[in-house]
Amino acid sequence: MSEPRRIAVVPAYNEEPTVRDVLGKLIGYVDELVVVDDGSTDRTRSEIERFLPGHPQARMLVHEVNQGMSEAYYLAFTDLRRRLADGELDADDLIYTIDADGQHELAVLDDLRATMLADHLDALIVRRDLSTYPVYKQAGNWVMSTWATMWSGGVRLHDVESGYRIFRLGALAEALDYYQGYKYSETVEVAIVMSRLGMRIDNSILVPVPVFRSRTRMKDVVIDLAAMVGAAFRVTMRRPRSQPVPSLVPPVLASAGLAALALSPVLLARRVLRRRR
Repeated sequence: MSEPRRIAVVPAYNEEPTVRDVLGKLIGYVDELVVVDDGSTDRTRSEIERFLPGHPQARMLVHEVNQGMSEAYYLAFTDLRRRLADGELDADDLIYTIDADGQHELAVLDDLRATMLADHLDALIVRRDLSTYPVYKQAGNWVMSTWATMWSGGVRLHDVESGYRIFRLGALAEALDYYQGYKYSETVEVAIVMSRLGMRIDNSILVPVPVFRSRTRMKDVVIDLAAMVGAAFRVTMRRPRSQPVPSLVPPVLASAGLAALALSPVLLARRVLRRRR
């Protein structure tokens, strides 16, 4: 049996200072490299075009106008799914997702791949070591991952927003049937979809983050929280009748309880004010 192909997908938006260096380091770990220029307004595309000659295993996909990380990944993933359907790729081929800004520690890629194969995983989501990050970032990541675990159907997700991942192509192709994606929601949606479909996921391997960088805004947090709920409902509504999935009742009840807990001080304050009047 031949070894599965290793295909890296790198979305890039305005990563002129780092993208060519990341691609140069990454090319030694993979059999194929797909980089998506997501409508960059700086010289990112020029830097990619400078890298491509001499690297026949690398190619570029393009959005002429920026559409967000989720759409950049969707462009690459649907192309890989098409090649799988055409018989060009195999369901057991491995898809790496790597950021173009140098955040990901590439030296551990071979070890991650070995774990992926030894444990027969459908997805390995790296758990970033955020110990050097600001406290607010660590707290935010805990909130997002705790919320994700509620909607995952029993899979413990420690770092649901991590973009450093390895997927089995067949599993990723199936997950795309339930994917919607908006802005930065791709990472959380795919994790929820795969979890609820009963795929084998590991999100426990801790890896250092060489570079601190965060573009996340409060708007993105709200979008991701809602996207996880939407992904859970899509799996329940669209999956084949023959494929059981975890019930949505527990997370719905838990969410209602959290909402009630959060609103109770406000309601209590309003009641006190009314009595005083």
